[in-house]
Amino acid sequence: HIQSSPLWKDRTSVRKILPKEGLDVDTVILDLQKRAESENKKWEEGLVSGAVYGGEIKHSYLLNQVYGTYSLSNPLHPDIWPSVNQCEAEVISMTANLLNGGNVDVVGTTTSGGTESIIMAVRAHLQVYGKMRGIEFPEIICGVTAHAGLDKACEMFNIRLVKIACGDGTQFKVDAKEVERHMNSNVIMIYSSAPCYPQGVIDPIHDLSKISIKYDVGLHVDACLGGFVLPFAKMMGYNIPKFDFECTGVTSMSADTHKYGYASKGTSVVLYRNKELRRAQYFNYAKWTGGLYGTPTIAGSRAGALIACAWASLVTIGESGFKSRVKMIMDATQKIFRGVSSIEGIRVLGGEPQAMVVCFTSEDGSSLDIYEVAEGMTKKGWSLNSLQNPASLHICVTLKTVDHTDKFIDDLGNVVGELRAQTSSKPKAGSSAAIYGMAGSMPAGPVNELLKVYTDVSLSC
Repeated sequence: HIQSSPLWKDRTSVRKILPKEGLDVDTVILDLQKRAESENKKWEEGLVSGAVYGGEIKHSYLLNQVYGTYSLSNPLHPDIWPSVNQCEAEVISMTANLLNGGNVDVVGTTTSGGTESIIMAVRAHLQVYGKMRGIEFPEIICGVTAHAGLDKACEMFNIRLVKIACGDGTQFKVDAKEVERHMNSNVIMIYSSAPCYPQGVIDPIHDLSKISIKYDVGLHVDACLGGFVLPFAKMMGYNIPKFDFECTGVTSMSADTHKYGYASKGTSVVLYRNKELRRAQYFNYAKWTGGLYGTPTIAGSRAGALIACAWASLVTIGESGFKSRVKMIMDATQKIFRGVSSIEGIRVLGGEPQAMVVCFTSEDGSSLDIYEVAEGMTKKGWSLNSLQNPASLHICVTLKTVDHTDKFIDDLGNVVGELRAQTSSKPKAGSSAAIYGMAGSMPAGPVNELLKVYTDVSLSC
């Protein structure tokens, strides 16, 4: 049975049950290729914030070839695919070498992405700093800018998450003094970002490190965005504060190979200061009737092909390749920052960027609706990230957006100018601006239910 669906814009039908006979292989490949070619145009044109961080033709070819070579591999079976395990160990070691601050004891594992890396770090700290110390009601302290993956982890492990306000007064960084005011005997970990996703600022990790040492608690640094940018930027003399294991209070870090490590989607690395913490994230079960069972992360079977792709990405780009890419991204970010700062009616949040994100909102007292700006930019072909609390937008600069900085600045200036010239900037009913504005004024409960409905719809055909 085939039923039409409004969800897939460029496809007239979806299939709800298996076909009686298998479809022709060439037909299936051609169908998928046509759809992918249509969907890829937007990011290939460099008008998307984040999402696809590299996308270079030669590099994509490399990843596709490597994935095909190891498409059936599974690191759960090292006796069959020992080379995949070697790739994993080397990815961990190369990443640790960038971030360990000279500490050779730093170890880690690969995961399926930034969220799983955060979950694993929380699990490890819960074991070492919580259960082993007899803490019954564990707490983690973070800023409101912390990634939502932390909320997911705390919900999974029944940990109380204490959130510190981050605003203009601290340039959206976590205030170390506020963190210390919230310290108590139940705290197992402090969470920080380098940089955070919304405003792209780097938390004062050196100061937070002193607090973690003083109170003997863990300190996680979420460097999922910055892990393969900040080390190279620092090597080249950009003004990057201390953010990694060089700060002696840092006990774990996460860095996504599938972002600025330019690997295929589905890989990240979580690092620990020592083996004790890493072992605390493992799951082992010695009494299973199926044999001895042990896994380093949440998943049992994992895609060995993705691990091989991460390895191939790192070794083919090399230090010089990463430096050249980071320079392009950092310089483009600064150019966008200067351009956005010069546009009347909007202001940048978080100060001068230290990484790859430029976040901006309406000027104080302005009637300009920043979500209307987002809608105007969408009409010009851009796909930006709409944020809330405060209402704002950001662009996460990638290799694809580097060549379109002038267009971004010009388009943004034109959109803002047109909206400011209008007698009314009230969003149209049903527009994305109106929806975001409504969500921002509603309690979390109803909005969460709406998100569940949205997810239901996206999983339906």
